[in-house]
Order: sequence, then structure tokens, then C-alpha cells
Amino acid sequence: MDKPFKTIEEQVELLEARGVATDDGTPEVLLREGYYSVVNGYKEPFIDKEKSESAKDDRYLPGTSFADIYALFMFDRELRMLFFKYFAIAEEALKTTSAYCFSEAHIGEKEPYLDANNYDTSPNQIGLLLSDFNTALGRKPHRKPKRKLYLEHYSKNHDEVPIWVLMKYLTLGQAFKFYCFQPESIRNEIAKAFSSLYANDHEKPIRISPRRLRLAYDHIKDFRNICAHDERFYCAKTSPSRDIAVTDVVNDMQLVLSKNTYVELLAQYAAMLLKLSNSLGPDVLNKVLKEMKVESIYGAFSVNE
Repeated sequence: MDKPFKTIEEQVELLEARGVATDDGTPEVLLREGYYSVVNGYKEPFIDKEKSESAKDDRYLPGTSFADIYALFMFDRELRMLFFKYFAIAEEALKTTSAYCFSEAHIGEKEPYLDANNYDTSPNQIGLLLSDFNTALGRKPHRKPKRKLYLEHYSKNHDEVPIWVLMKYLTLGQAFKFYCFQPESIRNEIAKAFSSLYANDHEKPIRISPRRLRLAYDHIKDFRNICAHDERFYCAKTSPSRDIAVTDVVNDMQLVLSKNTYVELLAQYAAMLLKLSNSLGPDVLNKVLKEMKVESIYGAFSVNE
């Protein structure tokens, strides 16, 4: 086996042989978190590429300690947890606004979200989404829905389940599709609603186009999934061209969060970056910030006015 089992002691010896300074806390971290998750996941900024190529194995930059690698690991974990919280707020904004504008356009219709004619997309695409809706509502006998008391309540006690109730069941991905599949007129109304919210909150007029809103939530959706799957966040890149980084999604969030909520996010984000700057050397820190598209920690986080 080219990747045989190694004891914690052997893992520590391997790190030291490759140029990583360990300490008394290293064995506990390796046992609790795992060599693969910490070292393999966060070693890249610390690798000496020339020495590694020559040795045909990992070699680390002079002065690298296990504590440095673990600091980056912990930073990324805290970053995921921070953004996951605010992605949830952004998700609720999309669901609520989309449900409102859709309902306003279909006053008097019973469960209009189940009518394929109310969407602007291909039959296959909308068919999959409507299938998800019917599964949630328990209207597909061969597929058992997850038990949701609020859906059961409306199904048993009312003549319909409103879209704003069903939205609570949907994932962000499904809510995003619901927005994208709307006719242009409704997508315009949803985007206008976000523009109005932003203008009132920031006291600054703005036009958020349907396309810009779609791109923002496309990025938010992808980064939210990275959080949910506990993958590396700080260096993640999304979109078809793989060029959307953390800083880009921070800018997207400004369009869909209230000003106070966005400022709260920025303050915590900046504090985490400042804390990381005290843990890592300048060369490694610059590599991390470059991956995140952060040009400067100081003065980089402000609401665009």
C-alpha cells in the first residue's frame, strides 16, 4: 500500500522529517481532527515547491510549524461557520421575496406553483421542480416525503398549501431554481423588491437587475454548499470559469442583506482575518489572502456608499 496506516507517533515523525516543527499538542490534534483533514487539507501555502520537487515528496518552508497549519485549518472552519449563518439569512430573503412576488402575480389561483404554464423554462427542468413540490406535499404515493408538521397542518386543515409555506421546505438550490424559472415579468418584480430594500436601508438608490440577482444567488448557493459539506472555504472557487472567490461572494451578500446585517458580517470577517495575520508569517498570509482575493486586510471592508 502506498498510503499505509500510521500511528499518531509515526505521523508526528513524518511531519518533522518533512520540516514541520511539532509540539506537545500535535498528537491530540492529529487524533481528534485527523492528519488528512488538517495537514493534507491546509498544507499548500506552507509547501516549499522546489525542495518538494527535488525530494519527490512534501517539504515545507523553513520555520513552518504544525501550529501554523492548524491555525489555517481553524480559521477556515470558523470562516465556514460565520458565512453559513449569513447565507441562511440571504436564503430567507430570496424565499420570502420570491414567494411574495409570485403570489401577487397569481392572486386567486389555487397552488399556482404546481402549474407548469406559470414558468418560463423547459418542460424537463420545471418537471423536476414540480416533482419535488409534489413529493414535499405528500402527493406522490411512491415517494415518502420528509415529515414536516407545518406542511401536514396546511394539507389537513386548509384547501391549499401557500407557496410561502412550501418555501420553508425547499433547499436554497430549489428556491434558486424557482426564481430562475419565473417569467421575466416576475423576475423583474423580485429584483425590484431587492433594489427597493437596498435603497431604503442604505438610503441610496440602486438598480439590481434580475441577472445580477441571479449571479449573486448562484455564488451564494455554491459557497453555501461548500459550507454544508465541510469543504475548504478560504481557497474555494466557483462558477463555470472557477474564478469566483470569497471576496466576490462577500460583495454579493451586500445586495441581499440589510445594511446592519452586512456590517455585522464584515466586522466579524475582518476580525478573523486580523487574527489570522497574527498567526501566520507574511509570505504564507499573502498566499492565503490572494486565494481569497483580499488585497488588504486594513480598509478592505466597508459598505459601498
